[in-house]
Amino acid sequence: MKTGSIIQLLLLMSLFCACDVENPIPDPIENPEYANWIIPKNEIIRRGTENDFIPSLDNPEFLPATAAEHLKPEDLIFGLNIKGDYRAYPLNILNYHEVVNDEFAAGERMISYCPLSGSNAVWDRKIQGISTEVGVSKFIYNSNHLLYDRVSKGHWLPLKSICVNGELEEFELEPHQIIETTWENWLTMFPGSKVMMSPAGTGFNYSIDYFDEYKSKDTLLFSVNPVNPALPLKEKVHGIIVDKRMKAYSPEIFGDSTSILHDNFQGLSIVVIGNQSKKFIVSFERRIPGGPELDFLTATDPPNIQMTDNECNKYDIFGLVVDGPRKGQALIPTHSISGYWFVLASMYSDQIIY
Repeated sequence: MKTGSIIQLLLLMSLFCACDVENPIPDPIENPEYANWIIPKNEIIRRGTENDFIPSLDNPEFLPATAAEHLKPEDLIFGLNIKGDYRAYPLNILNYHEVVNDEFAAGERMISYCPLSGSNAVWDRKIQGISTEVGVSKFIYNSNHLLYDRVSKGHWLPLKSICVNGELEEFELEPHQIIETTWENWLTMFPGSKVMMSPAGTGFNYSIDYFDEYKSKDTLLFSVNPVNPALPLKEKVHGIIVDKRMKAYSPEIFGDSTSILHDNFQGLSIVVIGNQSKKFIVSFERRIPGGPELDFLTATDPPNIQMTDNECNKYDIFGLVVDGPRKGQALIPTHSISGYWFVLASMYSDQIIY
């Protein structure tokens, strides 16, 4: 049996063995590589026999978005814009690999997605001036995967972009903006972009999502502490982080047409734009560096334009001004994360819900 088929079978078996949060799978770690962790050691669970038991994609290949035939309109993707290089990463591929080590002209990036927590992260792979690759470790914490870097061997908590043990303990990385939306919406907005191809020779059937049943049930495979029942555990939310506090925004706020809300959190004026049917929520500070606070409206322009402001600037989904007096400038993205409610609430106990 191919390695990919074995992992698919293990994934399927784990879903049928799912347990609720009151009866978690007891599997505390033993003999960790490092004695000290900045997260509770007794809440770290071993889910694999060794690091990289889920294989990362270290040399992804891409094709023009308009040539892609491996995606359906409703499929979800994660989109990046690294200095004008627009790339899409299909969720149905990340379900099986969880980490992509990619390279852009502007630098190296790590893209991660955890199917257990529905969360994603993007970092620069040059850590303290040293290039590294990132892999999936054998550990999870609060039902969210812990990653490890292949140079220092330290473990990282992706939702907080922080090293939780090893020689880089407590070192924090600057997260990058990432957009989650449907393939149809991305292709409409950025037809000139590239999309990651399904890797050949893995033995995986990327058209099958073994997490469908897991996503449909309000139960968890592994323990989470604390559990906050304020929202359905697996409701996908957008969390804005300011001074270690989180404010959560649900897709239901926006409905099936793109809409905008102005808000203030911890003294920060922000604009949040979302569309429930197109599966995206993004947020920005209400200013361009060096400029005044702005007011925003949804746009009726071509599909790559998401909103306009009181200065007649027009913005794409990344907050870039594509037309208007400030063309080429960009809004400041908030420090935001997305994922299932249970994991965001467990990582940020000091939170409010919009």
